[in-house]
Amino acid sequence: GSVDGRTIVTSSTDYTDHGGGYGAARLGRLFGMAKDYGWPVIIFVDGGGSRARHPRAGQGHIEISGQRGRFTIIDGMAELSGAVPTVAIVSGPAFAGHASLAGFSDCLIATRGSAIGMGGPPMVEAALGKRLTPHELAGAEMHEGTGGIDLLVADEDEAIAAARRFVAFLAPGDASSPASADAKTLMDIVPDDGPYDMHDVINVVTDKSSFFELRPRFAAALITGLAQIGGRTVGVLANQPSVAEGAIDDACASKGSRFIELCNAYGYPIVSLIDSPGSGRPNRWHARPLMAHQRRVVPLLAVQLRRARGLTGPVMAGFDSGAGLPALYLGWPAVETGWRDSHSATVDHNAFDDIIEPAETRERLLRMLRHLPDFTRPPG
Repeated sequence: GSVDGRTIVTSSTDYTDHGGGYGAARLGRLFGMAKDYGWPVIIFVDGGGSRARHPRAGQGHIEISGQRGRFTIIDGMAELSGAVPTVAIVSGPAFAGHASLAGFSDCLIATRGSAIGMGGPPMVEAALGKRLTPHELAGAEMHEGTGGIDLLVADEDEAIAAARRFVAFLAPGDASSPASADAKTLMDIVPDDGPYDMHDVINVVTDKSSFFELRPRFAAALITGLAQIGGRTVGVLANQPSVAEGAIDDACASKGSRFIELCNAYGYPIVSLIDSPGSGRPNRWHARPLMAHQRRVVPLLAVQLRRARGLTGPVMAGFDSGAGLPALYLGWPAVETGWRDSHSATVDHNAFDDIIEPAETRERLLRMLRHLPDFTRPPG
């Protein structure tokens, strides 16, 4: 099929037909074609895992068994990540192999009332003697809070719309698209001290209605999502001062590292909006975004609004040396860097490329993005 003129691979299983089990090698074959030709993959994965034998075998139906092509189903999904976008939609129960397919996807969208788990209710009942519904055992609402899914939506129509939107970021948007609000409002949005909603800043910096947030209910002190600035797709990585002051805990570090890897795989530049008191006591989880930045080849454009204490700077923008060095590091006049004012930081530490007025933020990012080459990957 196609989405906005772009060819995609799509597949759906029916839970009411033998539990939606995969019984043929066709999907693995399609994954191979997606890898070869650069086709995005959108699959519906409701079911209870693979089946050993096709139900119509012996009834005049020719069964394809075993591997056909270079991929089986699971290793195909794993290898496609970073080569082409993979989206999984779960709108019912998804267990065993179906849950694996969902988990290997780059973007996992689930509807309310659906369920995702490795062992289904029959297995749990056999092992523990407890009879649970799929939703009681592994409801999507639970996964939303623990980071197991990227987006929870009301129904299949919303899920399909979200999948189409995720894939649409592969193409450039309208270069003349305005922001959602006037840049001058940034001075009113961000106070000198205290909480504020970083979403309001994102809406001013990015193109109107372009922000597509991922994992919004998990590790809410860190915001991750895709957007466009002047029609160019970017990943947005931002602290959220309205939640725990934007502190970067273990969950935020894990969420951030996965998002950095996603943008790097797709070739999307990253815009990092920084305002955090730090990470408390750093641990191995905080090492993950640091390593992701060191492996990152896409450029990162950083804007520090106020604070960047402790490990905030390296976690949000990479180290000041090596592969993670930001392509552009801007600061607002009231930034705090451990020195009394931004002038001292600039002179003594070369911390910023420039100190700008908040109203200049979108235009400065847009100008830099226009100079940067295309980092999206060729297919295959």
